Amino acid sequence: MSISLISNFIFKDFAFGNVLEAILAAIFIALLFFWVREKVFGIPDLSGKWYLKSKTETTAYRPYEKMELQHNLFIRLEGNNIRGASEKIYEDSSYGKRNTHIRHILQYTGKHRARASIEGSIQKNIFGPDILILHATEYGEKRQSTIYCRFEIKKKYLFFSDRMAEKFEGDFYSMVADQKGIVCLSKIPFQQFSPEIKEKV
Repeated sequence: MSISLISNFIFKDFAFGNVLEAILAAIFIALLFFWVREKVFGIPDLSGKWYLKSKTETTAYRPYEKMELQHNLFIRLEGNNIRGASEKIYEDSSYGKRNTHIRHILQYTGKHRARASIEGSIQKNIFGPDILILHATEYGEKRQSTIYCRFEIKKKYLFFSDRMAEKFEGDFYSMVADQKGIVCLSKIPFQQFSPEIKEKV
């Protein structure tokens, strides 16, 4: 085979233009696939430090009504699953039968902070808000308790989540005195009132 025949095969018969178009199309499809996976099907990375505030609305134990608790959370994302730990740092509640003060405000520090282990998951929904579930097992001084929190991570647009959101609201349920109420998860600390009296906790 002469050199001219080889040259004609390479530069004429073999369609370099078609191959180049196919390569560019494959690259474009791959980039589009990764973009859709991240923006539409992607899971928001909630790893890091958060602040959680819960307020009791209904309960079987009247002194817990309107009680506000705050926790520090440290969580990490493992696929769709969440692992972490928390510490109770603040309480604003009623004194119940006590007549000396109306409110019972405590700021917990050091060894007095009740700790909890956290497990959870993120349920990805294409046409609706993503669902964040947190399940905390708290190890109190007297008993172990379970708290269940459910958040809706609303999308900024029809399909795309607002990954810069720093605050989520939802509902919580606690086995302690059958508490139910609202809960908020935030990157920014919540307001706290100073204790009205100092007690040993």
